[in-house]
Amino acid sequence: PLLRDPASYSHVSPGVCDACANAAEARRAWVVLLAGQLPSHRANAARTKAHLGLLGSEAEAFDASYLAWEEDYEAYLNAVSSGEDADVARDAGATLLDMVDEKERLLRIRGLDDLFAGMKAQENAVAAALFPALAREMDAVWNEKATLNSKPSSDASDADAASDADEKRVDVLKAVLECCLAGNLFDAGAAAAVQGVADAAAAADDESRGSNLDAARLAETFAEARRRVARDKNVVDDNADSDTGWRFDSFDAVAARIKNKKKPWRRVVIFCDNAGADVMGMCLLARTLVQLSGDGQCKVALAANEWAALNDVTARETRLFLESVVRCAGDEVDDVLPNLGDDDLDAFVGDGTLLRQMERGAVTAVSSGQISTLLDLNRCGSELNDWVEEELNDVPAGDDWLLVFDGMGRSLESNWFVASHVKPGVNTLNLAMVKSQINAERLGAEVYDCVVKLGEGGG
Repeated sequence: PLLRDPASYSHVSPGVCDACANAAEARRAWVVLLAGQLPSHRANAARTKAHLGLLGSEAEAFDASYLAWEEDYEAYLNAVSSGEDADVARDAGATLLDMVDEKERLLRIRGLDDLFAGMKAQENAVAAALFPALAREMDAVWNEKATLNSKPSSDASDADAASDADEKRVDVLKAVLECCLAGNLFDAGAAAAVQGVADAAAAADDESRGSNLDAARLAETFAEARRRVARDKNVVDDNADSDTGWRFDSFDAVAARIKNKKKPWRRVVIFCDNAGADVMGMCLLARTLVQLSGDGQCKVALAANEWAALNDVTARETRLFLESVVRCAGDEVDDVLPNLGDDDLDAFVGDGTLLRQMERGAVTAVSSGQISTLLDLNRCGSELNDWVEEELNDVPAGDDWLLVFDGMGRSLESNWFVASHVKPGVNTLNLAMVKSQINAERLGAEVYDCVVKLGEGGG
Protein backbone atom coordinates (compact mmCIF):
# COMPACT_ATOMS: atom_id res chain seq x y z
CA PRO A 1 0.00 0.00 0.00
CA LEU A 2 2.94 2.38 0.41
CA LEU A 3 4.28 1.82 -3.09
CA ARG A 4 3.72 4.78 -5.41
CA ASP A 5 3.19 2.59 -8.48
CA PRO A 6 3.34 -1.18 -7.85
CA ALA A 7 3.55 -1.88 -11.58
CA SER A 8 6.79 0.09 -11.97
CA TYR A 9 8.40 -1.15 -8.75
CA SER A 10 11.26 -3.63 -9.04
CA HIS A 11 13.09 -5.21 -6.13
CA VAL A 12 16.26 -5.37 -8.22
CA SER A 13 19.03 -3.02 -7.14
CA PRO A 14 20.60 -1.67 -10.37
CA GLY A 15 24.37 -1.67 -10.18
CA VAL A 16 24.25 -3.47 -6.85
CA CYS A 17 22.53 -6.75 -7.67
CA ASP A 18 21.74 -6.63 -11.36
CA ALA A 19 18.89 -8.67 -12.82
CA CYS A 20 21.49 -10.98 -14.40
CA ALA A 21 19.15 -11.44 -17.35
CA ASN A 22 21.75 -10.16 -19.79
CA ALA A 23 24.86 -10.66 -17.67
CA ALA A 24 26.23 -14.18 -17.71
CA GLU A 25 29.26 -13.07 -15.70
CA ALA A 26 27.01 -11.74 -12.93
CA ARG A 27 25.03 -14.97 -12.90
CA ARG A 28 28.20 -17.03 -12.60
CA ALA A 29 29.46 -14.88 -9.72
CA TRP A 30 26.29 -15.45 -7.74
CA VAL A 31 26.36 -19.16 -8.58
CA VAL A 32 29.85 -19.41 -7.10
CA LEU A 33 28.70 -17.70 -3.91
CA LEU A 34 25.57 -19.84 -3.56
CA ALA A 35 27.43 -23.08 -4.27
CA GLY A 36 30.01 -22.07 -1.68
CA GLN A 37 27.30 -22.08 0.98
CA LEU A 38 26.65 -25.82 0.60
CA PRO A 39 29.17 -26.94 3.27
CA SER A 40 27.42 -24.77 5.86
CA HIS A 41 24.07 -26.13 4.68
CA ARG A 42 25.30 -29.66 5.41
CA ALA A 43 26.41 -28.65 8.90
CA ASN A 44 23.11 -26.96 9.63
CA ALA A 45 21.17 -29.92 8.27
CA ALA A 46 22.94 -32.02 10.90
CA ARG A 47 22.01 -29.48 13.60
CA THR A 48 18.39 -29.54 12.53
CA LYS A 49 18.32 -33.34 12.48
CA ALA A 50 19.56 -33.33 16.07
CA HIS A 51 17.14 -30.53 17.00
CA LEU A 52 14.22 -32.61 15.67
CA GLY A 53 15.46 -35.67 17.55
CA LEU A 54 15.53 -37.87 14.45
CA LEU A 55 17.01 -41.32 14.94
CA GLY A 56 17.28 -44.59 13.05
CA SER A 57 15.27 -44.79 9.85
CA GLU A 58 13.95 -41.22 10.26
CA ALA A 59 17.50 -39.88 10.44
CA GLU A 60 18.49 -41.92 7.40
CA ALA A 61 15.49 -40.62 5.45
CA PHE A 62 16.38 -37.04 6.42
CA ASP A 63 19.98 -37.51 5.25
CA ALA A 64 18.81 -39.03 1.97
CA SER A 65 16.43 -36.13 1.36
CA TYR A 66 19.17 -33.61 2.04
CA LEU A 67 21.65 -35.28 -0.31
CA ALA A 68 19.00 -35.49 -3.04
CA TRP A 69 18.24 -31.79 -2.60
CA GLU A 70 21.91 -30.87 -2.84
CA GLU A 71 22.19 -32.77 -6.12
CA ASP A 72 19.04 -31.02 -7.40
CA TYR A 73 20.33 -27.58 -6.51
CA GLU A 74 23.82 -28.14 -7.86
CA ALA A 75 22.30 -29.26 -11.16
CA TYR A 76 20.17 -26.11 -11.25
CA LEU A 77 23.14 -23.84 -10.48
CA ASN A 78 25.24 -25.56 -13.12
CA ALA A 79 22.51 -24.92 -15.68
CA VAL A 80 22.30 -21.24 -14.67
CA SER A 81 26.06 -20.85 -14.83
CA SER A 82 26.53 -22.64 -18.14
CA GLY A 83 23.54 -21.11 -19.88
CA GLU A 84 22.04 -24.50 -20.74
CA ASP A 85 18.69 -23.52 -19.30
CA ALA A 86 16.41 -22.10 -22.00
CA ASP A 87 15.31 -19.20 -19.78
CA VAL A 88 18.91 -18.22 -19.15
CA ALA A 89 19.63 -18.03 -22.87
CA ARG A 90 16.95 -15.39 -23.34
CA ASP A 91 16.74 -11.90 -21.88
CA ALA A 92 14.95 -13.41 -18.89
CA GLY A 93 18.02 -14.96 -17.31
CA ALA A 94 17.87 -16.06 -13.69
CA THR A 95 17.97 -13.24 -11.17
CA LEU A 96 19.39 -13.70 -7.69
CA LEU A 97 15.81 -13.81 -6.42
CA ASP A 98 15.12 -16.65 -8.88
CA MET A 99 18.14 -18.55 -7.61
CA VAL A 100 17.22 -18.32 -3.94
CA ASP A 101 13.55 -19.01 -4.70
CA GLU A 102 14.54 -22.18 -6.55
CA LYS A 103 16.61 -23.26 -3.56
CA GLU A 104 13.56 -23.05 -1.30
CA ARG A 105 11.28 -24.71 -3.87
CA LEU A 106 13.61 -27.67 -4.24
CA LEU A 107 13.99 -27.98 -0.48
CA ARG A 108 10.25 -28.26 -0.06
CA ILE A 109 9.97 -30.82 -2.84
CA ARG A 110 12.35 -32.96 -0.76
CA GLY A 111 10.34 -32.37 2.41
CA LEU A 112 12.93 -30.04 3.97
CA ASP A 113 10.76 -27.10 4.94
CA ASP A 114 13.18 -25.52 7.42
CA LEU A 115 16.77 -26.63 6.97
CA PHE A 116 18.09 -24.18 9.56
CA ALA A 117 15.51 -24.86 12.28
CA GLY A 118 18.10 -26.17 14.74
CA MET A 119 20.45 -23.22 14.40
CA LYS A 120 17.62 -20.67 14.61
CA ALA A 121 16.10 -22.24 17.71
CA GLN A 122 19.40 -22.26 19.56
CA GLU A 123 20.47 -18.76 18.54
CA ASN A 124 17.04 -17.25 19.24
CA ALA A 125 17.08 -18.76 22.72
CA VAL A 126 20.54 -17.41 23.48
CA ALA A 127 19.76 -13.96 22.03
CA ALA A 128 16.50 -13.82 24.01
CA ALA A 129 18.49 -14.43 27.19
CA LEU A 130 20.76 -11.50 26.32
CA PHE A 131 18.00 -9.07 25.29
CA PRO A 132 16.72 -7.86 28.70
CA ALA A 133 20.20 -6.90 29.89
CA LEU A 134 20.85 -5.11 26.59
CA ALA A 135 17.55 -3.23 26.90
CA ARG A 136 18.44 -2.15 30.43
CA GLU A 137 21.79 -0.91 29.16
CA MET A 138 20.03 1.24 26.56
CA ASP A 139 17.64 2.59 29.21
CA ALA A 140 20.59 3.59 31.36
CA VAL A 141 21.67 6.08 28.69
CA TRP A 142 18.89 8.34 29.88
CA ASN A 143 16.59 8.88 32.79
CA GLU A 144 13.31 8.61 30.92
CA LYS A 145 11.11 10.50 33.34
CA ALA A 146 13.61 13.27 33.96
CA THR A 147 14.95 13.91 30.48
CA LEU A 148 13.00 12.10 27.77
CA ASN A 149 9.92 14.26 28.34
CA SER A 150 11.77 17.51 28.95
CA LYS A 151 10.21 20.44 27.08
CA PRO A 152 12.04 23.67 26.22
CA SER A 153 10.98 27.02 27.61
CA SER A 154 12.40 30.51 27.85
CA ASP A 155 14.07 29.60 31.10
CA ALA A 156 17.78 28.88 30.58
CA SER A 157 17.80 25.84 32.86
CA ASP A 158 14.88 24.33 30.96
CA ALA A 159 16.69 24.99 27.69
CA ASP A 160 19.78 23.24 29.05
CA ALA A 161 17.64 20.31 30.16
CA ALA A 162 16.07 20.08 26.70
CA SER A 163 19.50 20.15 25.09
CA ASP A 164 20.66 17.39 27.43
CA ALA A 165 17.57 15.37 26.56
CA ASP A 166 18.30 15.79 22.86
CA GLU A 167 21.86 14.58 23.35
CA LYS A 168 20.72 11.53 25.26
CA ARG A 169 18.04 10.70 22.68
CA VAL A 170 20.66 10.81 19.95
CA ASP A 171 23.08 8.74 22.02
CA VAL A 172 20.55 5.99 22.68
CA LEU A 173 19.49 5.86 19.03
CA LYS A 174 23.12 5.59 17.91
CA ALA A 175 23.75 2.83 20.44
CA VAL A 176 20.70 0.89 19.26
CA LEU A 177 21.66 1.20 15.59
CA GLU A 178 25.14 -0.05 16.49
CA CYS A 179 23.49 -3.04 18.16
CA CYS A 180 21.54 -3.66 14.95
CA LEU A 181 24.70 -3.55 12.86
CA ALA A 182 26.53 -5.74 15.37
CA GLY A 183 23.76 -8.32 15.07
CA ASN A 184 24.21 -8.32 11.31
CA LEU A 185 27.98 -8.71 11.66
CA PHE A 186 27.57 -11.51 14.16
CA ASP A 187 25.39 -13.43 11.76
CA ALA A 188 28.17 -13.30 9.15
CA GLY A 189 30.39 -15.53 11.24
CA ALA A 190 31.56 -12.60 13.30
CA ALA A 191 32.51 -14.87 16.14
CA ALA A 192 35.54 -15.43 13.92
CA ALA A 193 35.61 -11.98 12.37
CA VAL A 194 35.73 -9.96 15.55
CA GLN A 195 38.42 -12.19 16.97
CA GLY A 196 40.73 -11.50 14.03
CA VAL A 197 40.62 -14.86 12.30
CA ALA A 198 42.61 -14.57 9.08
CA ASP A 199 39.94 -15.97 6.80
CA ALA A 200 37.11 -13.87 8.24
CA ALA A 201 36.47 -12.17 4.90
CA ALA A 202 35.85 -15.54 3.29
CA ALA A 203 33.52 -16.46 6.13
CA ALA A 204 31.55 -13.27 5.49
CA ASP A 205 30.51 -14.54 2.08
CA ASP A 206 28.48 -17.22 3.87
CA GLU A 207 25.90 -15.35 5.89
CA SER A 208 24.15 -18.60 6.71
CA ARG A 209 27.07 -19.97 8.71
CA GLY A 210 25.93 -18.39 11.96
CA SER A 211 27.59 -19.36 15.22
CA ASN A 212 27.41 -21.80 18.06
CA LEU A 213 27.99 -19.82 21.24
CA ASP A 214 26.60 -20.06 24.74
CA ALA A 215 25.23 -16.99 26.49
CA ALA A 216 28.48 -15.90 28.09
CA ARG A 217 30.43 -16.14 24.83
CA LEU A 218 27.60 -14.47 22.92
CA ALA A 219 27.64 -11.50 25.30
CA GLU A 220 31.41 -11.18 24.96
CA THR A 221 31.42 -11.56 21.19
CA PHE A 222 28.46 -9.23 20.71
CA ALA A 223 30.20 -6.57 22.79
CA GLU A 224 33.27 -6.86 20.57
CA ALA A 225 31.08 -6.70 17.48
CA ARG A 226 29.53 -3.48 18.80
CA ARG A 227 32.97 -1.98 19.25
CA ARG A 228 33.85 -2.94 15.71
CA VAL A 229 30.80 -1.26 14.14
CA ALA A 230 30.77 1.79 16.41
CA ARG A 231 30.16 4.90 14.33
CA ASP A 232 32.89 6.86 16.07
CA LYS A 233 35.42 4.13 15.26
CA ASN A 234 34.72 3.89 11.54
CA VAL A 235 36.72 6.02 9.10
CA VAL A 236 35.09 7.03 5.84
CA ASP A 237 36.64 8.23 2.60
CA ASP A 238 38.67 11.40 2.27
CA ASN A 239 35.84 13.30 0.59
CA ALA A 240 33.46 12.92 3.51
CA ASP A 241 32.38 15.86 5.66
CA SER A 242 33.51 14.08 8.82
CA ASP A 243 36.53 11.99 9.74
CA THR A 244 34.35 9.28 11.24
CA GLY A 245 31.15 7.58 10.28
CA TRP A 246 29.77 4.58 8.49
CA ARG A 247 30.45 4.00 4.79
CA PHE A 248 26.86 4.96 3.91
CA ASP A 249 25.89 7.28 6.71
CA SER A 250 22.58 9.13 7.12
CA PHE A 251 22.69 9.08 10.90
CA ASP A 252 22.57 12.85 11.28
CA ALA A 253 19.35 12.96 9.25
CA VAL A 254 17.91 10.09 11.29
CA ALA A 255 18.88 11.77 14.55
CA ALA A 256 17.29 15.05 13.45
CA ARG A 257 13.89 13.35 13.47
CA ILE A 258 14.04 12.61 17.19
CA LYS A 259 15.74 15.70 18.58
CA ASN A 260 13.48 17.56 20.99
CA LYS A 261 10.67 15.29 19.80
CA LYS A 262 10.36 17.46 16.69
CA LYS A 263 8.68 14.84 14.54
CA PRO A 264 9.39 11.22 15.37
CA TRP A 265 7.94 8.62 13.06
CA ARG A 266 4.44 7.53 13.97
CA ARG A 267 4.24 4.31 11.94
CA VAL A 268 7.16 1.98 11.24
CA VAL A 269 7.51 -1.31 9.37
CA ILE A 270 10.75 -3.22 10.01
CA PHE A 271 11.50 -5.96 7.49
CA CYS A 272 13.45 -8.45 9.61
CA ASP A 273 16.37 -10.50 8.39
CA ASN A 274 18.06 -13.30 10.34
CA ALA A 275 17.31 -15.16 13.53
CA GLY A 276 19.42 -14.75 16.66
CA ALA A 277 21.40 -11.58 17.29
CA ASP A 278 19.92 -9.95 14.18
CA VAL A 279 16.26 -10.18 15.22
CA MET A 280 17.34 -9.18 18.72
CA GLY A 281 18.60 -5.93 17.25
CA MET A 282 15.38 -5.33 15.33
CA CYS A 283 13.24 -5.88 18.42
CA LEU A 284 15.47 -3.46 20.31
CA LEU A 285 15.05 -0.92 17.50
CA ALA A 286 11.26 -1.29 17.59
CA ARG A 287 11.25 -0.81 21.37
CA THR A 288 13.43 2.29 21.11
CA LEU A 289 11.46 3.97 18.30
CA VAL A 290 8.30 3.68 20.39
CA GLN A 291 10.12 5.13 23.40
CA LEU A 292 11.49 8.01 21.33
CA SER A 293 8.03 9.05 20.17
CA GLY A 294 7.41 10.18 23.74
CA ASP A 295 3.67 10.65 23.27
CA GLY A 296 2.65 7.04 22.74
CA GLN A 297 1.68 7.66 19.13
CA CYS A 298 4.23 5.40 17.46
CA LYS A 299 3.39 1.87 16.30
CA VAL A 300 5.94 -0.58 14.90
CA ALA A 301 5.30 -3.76 12.94
CA LEU A 302 8.11 -6.31 12.82
CA ALA A 303 7.52 -7.97 9.43
CA ALA A 304 9.15 -11.37 8.96
CA ASN A 305 8.89 -14.17 6.42
CA GLU A 306 5.85 -16.41 6.47
CA TRP A 307 7.96 -19.41 5.48
CA ALA A 308 11.51 -20.42 6.32
CA ALA A 309 14.37 -19.36 4.05
CA LEU A 310 17.91 -20.19 5.17
CA ASN A 311 18.42 -18.71 8.64
CA ASP A 312 15.94 -15.86 8.18
CA VAL A 313 13.58 -15.48 11.10
CA THR A 314 9.91 -16.26 10.40
CA ALA A 315 6.90 -14.35 11.72
CA ARG A 316 6.10 -17.22 14.07
CA GLU A 317 9.65 -17.25 15.40
CA THR A 318 9.57 -13.45 15.82
CA ARG A 319 6.39 -13.70 17.89
CA LEU A 320 7.96 -16.41 20.03
CA PHE A 321 11.10 -14.28 20.44
CA LEU A 322 9.05 -11.29 21.60
CA GLU A 323 7.13 -13.46 24.04
CA SER A 324 10.32 -14.94 25.44
CA VAL A 325 11.99 -11.60 26.14
CA VAL A 326 9.04 -10.11 28.02
CA ARG A 327 8.60 -12.93 30.49
CA CYS A 328 10.88 -14.50 33.05
CA ALA A 329 12.84 -17.04 31.05
CA GLY A 330 14.54 -19.04 33.80
CA ASP A 331 13.52 -22.57 32.82
CA GLU A 332 14.02 -22.04 29.10
CA VAL A 333 17.39 -20.39 29.59
CA ASP A 334 18.45 -23.23 31.87
CA ASP A 335 17.63 -25.72 29.12
CA VAL A 336 19.78 -24.08 26.46
CA LEU A 337 22.45 -22.49 28.63
CA PRO A 338 23.53 -25.24 31.02
CA ASN A 339 26.71 -23.39 31.95
CA LEU A 340 24.82 -20.63 33.76
CA GLY A 341 24.43 -20.79 37.52
CA ASP A 342 21.42 -19.74 39.58
CA ASP A 343 22.80 -16.25 40.17
CA ASP A 344 23.21 -15.74 36.43
CA LEU A 345 19.71 -16.97 35.70
CA ASP A 346 18.26 -14.41 38.09
CA ALA A 347 19.54 -11.68 35.74
CA PHE A 348 17.44 -12.92 32.83
CA VAL A 349 14.13 -11.31 33.72
CA GLY A 350 11.55 -10.14 31.23
CA ASP A 351 11.60 -6.67 29.71
CA GLY A 352 8.66 -4.77 31.18
CA THR A 353 8.95 -1.82 28.79
CA LEU A 354 8.54 -3.99 25.70
CA LEU A 355 5.74 -5.93 27.40
CA ARG A 356 3.73 -2.75 27.95
CA GLN A 357 4.37 -1.67 24.37
CA MET A 358 3.10 -5.00 23.07
CA GLU A 359 0.04 -4.94 25.32
CA ARG A 360 -1.11 -1.64 23.86
CA GLY A 361 -0.32 -2.67 20.28
CA ALA A 362 2.66 -0.36 19.86
CA VAL A 363 4.96 -3.26 18.92
CA THR A 364 3.68 -6.27 17.04
CA ALA A 365 4.96 -9.00 14.75
CA VAL A 366 3.29 -9.68 11.41
CA SER A 367 3.91 -11.97 8.47
CA SER A 368 5.36 -10.31 5.40
CA GLY A 369 4.01 -13.17 3.29
CA GLN A 370 7.50 -13.77 1.88
CA ILE A 371 9.53 -16.97 1.36
CA SER A 372 12.87 -15.54 0.29
CA THR A 373 16.08 -14.10 1.67
CA LEU A 374 15.47 -11.13 -0.64
CA LEU A 375 12.41 -8.88 -0.53
CA ASP A 376 9.92 -8.13 -3.30
CA LEU A 377 7.38 -5.63 -1.97
CA ASN A 378 4.87 -6.71 -4.58
CA ARG A 379 4.81 -10.13 -2.90
CA CYS A 380 3.81 -8.87 0.54
CA GLY A 381 1.01 -10.90 2.10
CA SER A 382 -2.38 -9.92 3.42
CA GLU A 383 -1.38 -9.74 7.09
CA LEU A 384 1.19 -7.00 6.52
CA ASN A 385 -0.88 -5.21 3.88
CA ASP A 386 -3.94 -5.23 6.15
CA TRP A 387 -1.91 -3.77 9.04
CA VAL A 388 -0.60 -0.98 6.82
CA GLU A 389 -4.05 -0.25 5.34
CA GLU A 390 -5.58 -0.02 8.80
CA GLU A 391 -2.88 2.31 10.08
CA LEU A 392 -3.17 4.50 6.98
CA ASN A 393 -6.66 5.40 8.20
CA ASP A 394 -5.07 7.16 11.18
CA VAL A 395 -1.73 8.20 9.68
CA PRO A 396 -1.79 9.03 5.94
CA ALA A 397 1.19 8.06 3.79
CA GLY A 398 3.95 10.62 4.16
CA ASP A 399 6.90 11.44 6.36
CA ASP A 400 5.21 10.02 9.45
CA TRP A 401 5.95 6.58 7.97
CA LEU A 402 9.30 4.76 8.05
CA LEU A 403 10.16 1.50 6.29
CA VAL A 404 13.30 -0.24 7.62
CA PHE A 405 15.03 -2.79 5.38
CA ASP A 406 17.29 -4.94 7.52
CA GLY A 407 20.19 -6.97 6.22
CA MET A 408 22.04 -7.49 2.99
CA GLY A 409 19.35 -9.47 1.17
CA ARG A 410 16.54 -6.99 1.80
CA SER A 411 18.41 -3.70 1.58
CA LEU A 412 21.46 -4.23 -0.66
CA GLU A 413 20.78 -7.17 -2.96
CA SER A 414 17.23 -5.86 -3.27
CA ASN A 415 15.66 -2.46 -2.56
CA TRP A 416 18.85 -0.39 -2.61
CA PHE A 417 16.91 2.38 -4.38
CA VAL A 418 13.54 1.64 -2.79
CA ALA A 419 12.94 5.30 -1.87
CA SER A 420 12.27 6.05 -5.53
CA HIS A 421 9.33 3.63 -5.47
CA VAL A 422 7.44 4.58 -2.30
CA LYS A 423 4.83 7.28 -1.94
CA PRO A 424 5.96 10.89 -1.51
CA GLY A 425 7.33 11.67 1.92
CA VAL A 426 7.54 8.07 3.12
CA ASN A 427 10.95 7.48 4.68
CA THR A 428 13.07 4.40 4.01
CA LEU A 429 16.07 3.17 5.97
CA ASN A 430 18.52 0.65 4.51
CA LEU A 431 20.27 -0.85 7.53
CA ALA A 432 22.90 -3.49 6.88
CA MET A 433 26.45 -4.68 6.87
CA VAL A 434 28.24 -5.36 3.56
CA LYS A 435 29.06 -9.04 4.01
CA SER A 436 29.97 -10.33 0.56
CA GLN A 437 32.75 -9.36 -1.79
CA ILE A 438 30.30 -9.17 -4.70
CA ASN A 439 28.24 -6.47 -3.03
CA ALA A 440 31.31 -4.67 -1.73
CA GLU A 441 32.74 -4.32 -5.23
CA ARG A 442 29.45 -3.13 -6.71
CA LEU A 443 28.97 -0.55 -3.95
CA GLY A 444 32.56 0.68 -4.01
CA ALA A 445 32.88 -0.45 -0.42
CA GLU A 446 34.74 -2.99 1.70
CA VAL A 447 33.49 -6.15 3.37
CA TYR A 448 32.16 -5.23 6.84
CA ASP A 449 31.37 -1.64 5.86
CA CYS A 450 28.16 -0.40 7.47
CA VAL A 451 25.04 0.99 5.79
CA VAL A 452 22.67 3.43 7.52
CA LYS A 453 21.00 5.01 4.47
CA LEU A 454 17.89 7.17 4.87
CA GLY A 455 15.72 7.92 1.85
CA GLU A 456 12.45 9.71 1.18
CA GLY A 457 9.75 8.94 -1.34
CA GLY A 458 9.53 11.40 -4.19
CA GLY A 459 13.20 12.30 -3.83
